[in-house]
Amino acid sequence: MGDLSSFVEGIVGQLGRSFFLNGFLPMLLLVAANQFIILAPPYVAGPLFTLFPTLSAPWLGLFSGEMMTAVVIALVLGFVVMPLGGFITRLFEGLFPGAKVLLSPLYIARASQHRKLYGLIAAKRGERLAMLAQVENGAEYNSDADFQLQGVLDHLHSQQEAKQTIQTLPYNIKRLSPTMYGNAWAVMEEYPLVRYGIDSMVFWPYVRVATGKENDALLGQIDNQKVLVDFATHLSLVLGILTLEGIVWTVLHPDLRLGLLTLVALVFWFVFYQSAVSYVRTMGLLINQAFDLYRLNVLDMFDIKRPETLDDEYWTWNRLAAFIRRGEPFYFDMLDRTEK
Repeated sequence: MGDLSSFVEGIVGQLGRSFFLNGFLPMLLLVAANQFIILAPPYVAGPLFTLFPTLSAPWLGLFSGEMMTAVVIALVLGFVVMPLGGFITRLFEGLFPGAKVLLSPLYIARASQHRKLYGLIAAKRGERLAMLAQVENGAEYNSDADFQLQGVLDHLHSQQEAKQTIQTLPYNIKRLSPTMYGNAWAVMEEYPLVRYGIDSMVFWPYVRVATGKENDALLGQIDNQKVLVDFATHLSLVLGILTLEGIVWTVLHPDLRLGLLTLVALVFWFVFYQSAVSYVRTMGLLINQAFDLYRLNVLDMFDIKRPETLDDEYWTWNRLAAFIRRGEPFYFDMLDRTEK
């Protein structure tokens, strides 16, 4: 009973912290900035914007009506924005419809950088994978051709690492995003696929369970890092909205003070956006550790024999993923089972 109580308290605490940091605080900033700066005298005149102070009255003399209004509206908007976390992430990833057209200069620049740094590596990896697929289907293994490909890949990796020590773009150009934020997510999601053939979208829930059993501290680090990612992302979104609002109102009602505040909002937008990118990369390193250290525990849970080589492991995960996604038993029957 004590374990259950601790579990429930942990969930409630995590949700409460997530709502406070990712819902309430960003929305409070958005509402307060609009209420007390952008839509307040002397920047804007007119009866329309006098609604804010009259929406509520002071409680017990502790808060002014304006302050209480800001808090209440922020709470309501916080509950609204929390379910939209996935949409906000995809917005920052540049995966919304028409993103490649709207952000075409950025995408073209990223694609050019990808060709210079990762294009040849991706092509040679694809060539080796195609050769191994033929072997898996019964063709004779050509050790000389494989050794030659390995040598070429080693040389290409050395060249790439001399130009860029930290991977910033995915190897698969289909995953390429026009934004730094999106590419940070793409690199994180691609890591287990490139190294082990693991589809992270399919297997992360399983690896998460295995990690929790073996290393609860690592799982806590991942969860805490996700909160930081969402916090920086949502604040960046709010500051971006305030920057656009400030630009519009400065044009409509020129005011040096509002212009300076808009510039400050732009600077802080950039700071929090860069922080969000950095937090995603750090979270990626932690999740990569979970895949590196505890992925094979997932095979143990399925009573599947651990492969002897990474090449064999690629096909093991490929077939297990097909079984999980499609449900056909013959995919699972193709896997070697442990003797129990």
